[in-house]
Amino acid sequence: MWTTICRRLKLKRFRRDRRGISNIIVVALSLVVILAIVSNIVLWNYEMNEVDYEKMKEEIAIVGVESVTENSPWIVAQSEYQLSNGSFSGNSYVDTQTADGVFESFTESGSGGSSDTVFINGESFEGSWPPSGWSETGQWNKESNEQYDGWYSADFDGGNGWSGTLTTFSMDCSDADSILVDFWYRDNGAESGEFVLQYYDGNSWNTVYDIAATYYEREWHHYQDEIMDSQYFISDFQVRWVTDTNHNSDDVFVDLVTVEKTAVSSSAVLDMNGAFTINLSTYPLSYIQTVDLQILYRASDADETWYLKAYNWTASEYTDFGFNTTMGNVPSTGWDIYAVNLDDVWRSYFHTNGTMKLKFVDQGEDTVQTSVDIDFFGVRVKLDGTKFTFKNGGALTNHLVSLWLTNSTNHQQYTVDIFINSAATKTYIRYDVVLPTGDYTVKAVTERGNIAIYSGP
Repeated sequence: MWTTICRRLKLKRFRRDRRGISNIIVVALSLVVILAIVSNIVLWNYEMNEVDYEKMKEEIAIVGVESVTENSPWIVAQSEYQLSNGSFSGNSYVDTQTADGVFESFTESGSGGSSDTVFINGESFEGSWPPSGWSETGQWNKESNEQYDGWYSADFDGGNGWSGTLTTFSMDCSDADSILVDFWYRDNGAESGEFVLQYYDGNSWNTVYDIAATYYEREWHHYQDEIMDSQYFISDFQVRWVTDTNHNSDDVFVDLVTVEKTAVSSSAVLDMNGAFTINLSTYPLSYIQTVDLQILYRASDADETWYLKAYNWTASEYTDFGFNTTMGNVPSTGWDIYAVNLDDVWRSYFHTNGTMKLKFVDQGEDTVQTSVDIDFFGVRVKLDGTKFTFKNGGALTNHLVSLWLTNSTNHQQYTVDIFINSAATKTYIRYDVVLPTGDYTVKAVTERGNIAIYSGP
């Protein structure tokens, strides 16, 4: 019985002690929570006071707002150029991004060649008289009493006051680089001036050789002339032999006539193009006024003209229509700057994604294989925009995060990210901002919440 009573008393005491410990734990936890709350309140209050302090110390002002027209930085190719004709001969497009003496090299395709056209091939007057297409006057005929080749030759029997001509047909030598005239002749007594050779230049006959002035008569002589005089490079070149004798024994002969032209083929050409992309978020098309193109190059041949052209997205072709100059550029064989402006026709040369394709090409095929070095090739745009000038008059760095341009009809916000050091003045140009006519207000908002206000105009 006594044991049971003692056990009950101990159990009751244990329950009372446990409630006391629980109360202590609750009180302790409450103190921790209160301490945390008080600490956060103090810290928040301190931080708020610090922000307020910095905001009060910040001093930002807009000291100028004006419309400007500015050139963008040069925009250069970001990938290798494409060649329609020609070949790469050294380095890469990266070397054309800056004018620094490091360049990319190209070579025209082909090296030229030549072709011969034989108009008269060893005519020895064995067939019909006169030969097909030829003409003769006076005493010219074919005879067999003297000949260098075959059985016959062209013969003129002289006489007192007798004259005549033997004339070839017309030959198209308009593309010739040289003309070869080759024949054999014999003088059996004609005096100087009585037997001459003439060429036709398209307007008149020119005496080029006094055949009768040959010292050794009554034997065959070989005449050969490679004509380099361009006055004879015409579409109706002709050769003729002219006689005007004064004695019955003044007989002359012509045999084995050949006339041919040499035309140098033109195959050396360079045709390259590249893509240049404008960042339209920075330089919106609607604010571009005009476009400049510029190339710094060196060509080994100073005898051909080079041209800058652009791809017209409307006409689907490369052209220089509307450029301020379409005369091209003749190189000096040193470093040359070739620049053009697209005036007000630039819009058709821009794709809607901002891509512009430029071509650098020679005047066409020629006979000289030219090497070309390009040190710089770029595009820049000229834009209308607005220049803002900010002044930081405080001791803290200002961070502008927003611009507002408002007038009576429009409220436009622009996100910016501009840092201005303490006591510094900074200009900021925005090409997508156009100042309205009449009164307007500009507001600049800092990250700390301060606002600078400018009223214009």
